[in-house]
Amino acid sequence: SWGKIDVALKKELRGLPGDCSLAGFLWEYRGVRNIRGLHELAIEQILAWADAHSKRTGRWPIKSSGAIPGTGGETWRGIDFALRQGKRGLPGGSSLPRLLAERRCVPNRLAMGPLSIEQILAWADAYFERSGRWPNTTSGPVAELPGVTWNAIHKRLVKGRLGLPGGSSLRRLLETHGRFRLEGDGRATRRTMNHKEH
Repeated sequence: SWGKIDVALKKELRGLPGDCSLAGFLWEYRGVRNIRGLHELAIEQILAWADAHSKRTGRWPIKSSGAIPGTGGETWRGIDFALRQGKRGLPGGSSLPRLLAERRCVPNRLAMGPLSIEQILAWADAYFERSGRWPNTTSGPVAELPGVTWNAIHKRLVKGRLGLPGGSSLRRLLETHGRFRLEGDGRATRRTMNHKEH
């Protein structure tokens, strides 16, 4: 049986060298991963793999992105599982989309539910209060919606997703709803109406 072969490999029986196991033997001679002997993972290493994937493919990895080249058998599905379940030295309670949203500002579609014009305008007002500028497509994450960027909001306004009608843009929304008129870099040049009244 395979159990007896494993024992023989471990105990130097039946002509075998010993100090091994069936799992270790298959890893060495057939490249089959020993799931019980996997090394611990580090967040920075996962991010480095994600950066390399993005550079190579033009897309950030998702859990169905398959094998990670040069890692000896790591997969993005396995990484996502370890992040969620706290395996291999990771704290758990996270995921691949959440990690990339927090550390690489990659929009997390699961974090973005239905949107409304009123919500977006309120977030824009808060952004202006903090920075003195109106948000644009390069303004990075939306503080009130972790894992979602202003560029992602802009795309939903253009394409009409998540409850939005489409055919608009972030800049057009701000101008037509009485916020400051914008220069190309997002600076406020003049006020068209008092936005706090609308």
